[in-house]
Order: sequence, then structure tokens, then C-alpha cells
Amino acid sequence: MKKVAVGLSGGIDSGTTALLLKEQGFEVFGVTMWLFDHQTDELESSKSVASAVGIAHHILDYRHAFKHEIITNFITQYEQGLTPNPCVLCNQYFKYGKLIEDCLSLGADYFSTGHYAKCIKNESTGEYQLLRAENLQKDQSYNLYHLNQHILSKLIYPLGDMESKERVRAYFEKLNIHLSQKKDSLGICFIAHKDHSKFLMEIQSSAMVKGYFVDKNHTRLGEHNGTASFTIGQKRRLGIGYDGQYLNGRYVVTDINPLTHEVTLGSESELLYTEINCNEFNLISPSLKKRLQQSQVPLTVEVIVSQWSAKYTGNLTLHHSANSAVIRFDSPVRAPAKGQALVCYQDNILIGGGIITQTTP
Repeated sequence: MKKVAVGLSGGIDSGTTALLLKEQGFEVFGVTMWLFDHQTDELESSKSVASAVGIAHHILDYRHAFKHEIITNFITQYEQGLTPNPCVLCNQYFKYGKLIEDCLSLGADYFSTGHYAKCIKNESTGEYQLLRAENLQKDQSYNLYHLNQHILSKLIYPLGDMESKERVRAYFEKLNIHLSQKKDSLGICFIAHKDHSKFLMEIQSSAMVKGYFVDKNHTRLGEHNGTASFTIGQKRRLGIGYDGQYLNGRYVVTDINPLTHEVTLGSESELLYTEINCNEFNLISPSLKKRLQQSQVPLTVEVIVSQWSAKYTGNLTLHHSANSAVIRFDSPVRAPAKGQALVCYQDNILIGGGIITQTTP
């Protein structure tokens, strides 16, 4: 009997995943990452889910490494005027890094989570492919662009074929009606109150030093409480300008300067870019990577520049290092933010992605 480790968060998705795999005949055990001190409720819920499903449960203490790799990076990126994505980084270094390695050491043949995505093997090429979930509204493939063939060969995603969250909740109700009513977690997990600006202010980060809103000519328009409260493309919560009028709706954030603590406000036309450069670029298919390196012919892809951004059509070219890439667009992309992940698809297949480092109008 094949053994599967399931990452349990104490929620419905991961609990249903464990239940489905057990009913499919796998030997299942649960694992939960202990990442920060105020995680008590999640740890207890995970234990309860494991008990209800009838599987063994392990809690793995990664708090020290998580603080160093994820929280410190989160703070640093805001202080550099970037828009960090800690979920992508956590998936890369912990859930699909350290955790999966530890699960294999515990005897697992496969690893599974409650992610809404699909992983299949292309029999003609022998390569594994990552696809969007059946439920596109819940699709989480964006956060998995960094995976490689070795890790994909170990993955099972039972929720990838679930067409609705209602079906997942209904399936789990037969096991524990109370847990089936638990809401999806929102916000940044390691911030107890979920307010990243308040968190950065509490630790006296330079990203929350008061500064000025300015226009492109550096004329001061008003004051703000810290650059970390803003991201490129933001229109709301801009406050009131020196003229006594609301800045909301009149302006949009077009640039952030962490050195001068200035947030530049402008118009929608200043948010449009036709070229984006990415570092740490990962192509999931080794054969595709080889083909693009050899031919240098651009690959037409569908692109998103954040988890829920609009979809754009672009032409992907790998740089000679193959760890960076440039994507050029026929129609301009709105508000790509440095520090966020850009992810490429063809149809429903995730091709790869990287971290946005430079944008060109």
C-alpha cells in the first residue's frame, strides 16, 4: 500500500484531501508545519482533523527557519519598496521544500495538500505537467510555478477535480460538521491581526516612516504614514491631499521610493507596461526549456502578474542564463509590481514563472 503524507492546516480543504486519499486506499498520515507562535488554534484543529479521519499526525517545528527565510524577507522587501509575496516563498522553501523532504524521510511515497490544482504525467513526453484546477475561482496553481519534475512526481491533488467549494464542504460534513463551517483563511498567516502595515509599524520598520505623496515632478500632494501601506496601481486609502480634497479616485500609485519615503501618484496611463523582466525564472518542462534556449524563438503564453490579475498575451524569451526571462506584450499590462510573481500558461497548463524585477512602458 502506497503511503501519502498530507499537509494539514486544520481546514476543510486539507482535511477533505486526507479523507479522499484514505478512501482511495492509500495509507495516509498528516503533517502540520509549526511556523509561528500564535498558531495554536491551527495546530489543535489539525490534530482534530487527523483524529476524525483516523490517521497519524506529526507537527514539525520550523519556526526558527521560517522567521529567517520568510518573515525577514517580507520585511526587507517592503523596506526596498517592493511588494512581497510570502505565500509563494513559503511554498517554495517550506511546503514544497523542507516539508516534502521530511515527509519522504518519514516514509511517504507521495505528498498531498489541499491546493486546488492538477498534476498529471504526459505519457508522450514522460514529463509531469501542472494544470489549473477544475474550479477556476479557487485555482491556486499560480503559487506553484516554481515546482520541478522531481517534486511533481511525488504530488497528488485530489481537489483539482472538485468543481466547487460547496462540494468539498458537503463531502467533509459527514466527518465533522463543525469543521466544515470553518471559513477559508485570509491575509498573511504569520501576522495575527492580519494588518501588515500595523505589523511593520510595531517592529519600527523603515517601511512605515512617514513620508510624502508626490507627483511625477516631485511636487508634494500630501502626507502618508509609510510606503508599505501602498502598492503599484492602488487607488483607494490614499487619504486627503494638501488641497483638502481626497486623493482617492483622482490619482493612482505609480511608483514607490523607499530611500526618500515618497509615493508617486499619477494617472492610469502611467501604469501601462509592454515589457517585463523576471529573475528566478522556472520552466516546469525541461524539454521546453532546452528548446527555448536553443532556438531563442519567443513562446506565446498567457500571463498573469498576480494571483487575481487580468490575463494578458505575451511572448516569452529566455535570457542566456535561463534563470531570467523577458516577456513582451502586444497590449500593455496594468500595474505589474516588482517583487510579485509573473506566471505563464498555455491553455490550462502552467508553463513556469518568475519574480518581476523590471518593467518597461
